Amino acid sequence: MDSERIKGLMELLAESDLLELSLTEGDTTVRLYKQAGTAQLVPPVVSERPPAAPRPKATAAVAEGEIKSSLYGVLHLTPAVGEPPFVTVGAQVEAGQTVAIVEAMKMFHPVKAKNAGQISEILVQGGNEVDAGQTLFRLG
Repeated sequence: MDSERIKGLMELLAESDLLELSLTEGDTTVRLYKQAGTAQLVPPVVSERPPAAPRPKATAAVAEGEIKSSLYGVLHLTPAVGEPPFVTVGAQVEAGQTVAIVEAMKMFHPVKAKNAGQISEILVQGGNEVDAGQTLFRLG
């Protein structure tokens, strides 16, 4: 199973109310589950050999002082073309405030600040692809 297919499954799980998703193709099984609001990838289980070591979390985990992407997609720093950005360096943000949008599979997902703080750094340019768990902003 290729990584793009797994990323797509992770995004579907993150967007849904499901807590667990399992898919078997041939002798490979991929099991995804959510815990505490995040999706996590369990290594593929191949019937012929023992399971691989656990992989790091594949989706959003917001460290205090960082705002990370919850999924893979294209980052948009403005609500629409020609509009001002959601935030700029030096802007004060509140917990729950939308600071960007990630476009994945033709759907737009808001990136929200989990903590209040001041944007000290914007680490990715608008229009660039971002990975799940990638740090997008730093709060100072």
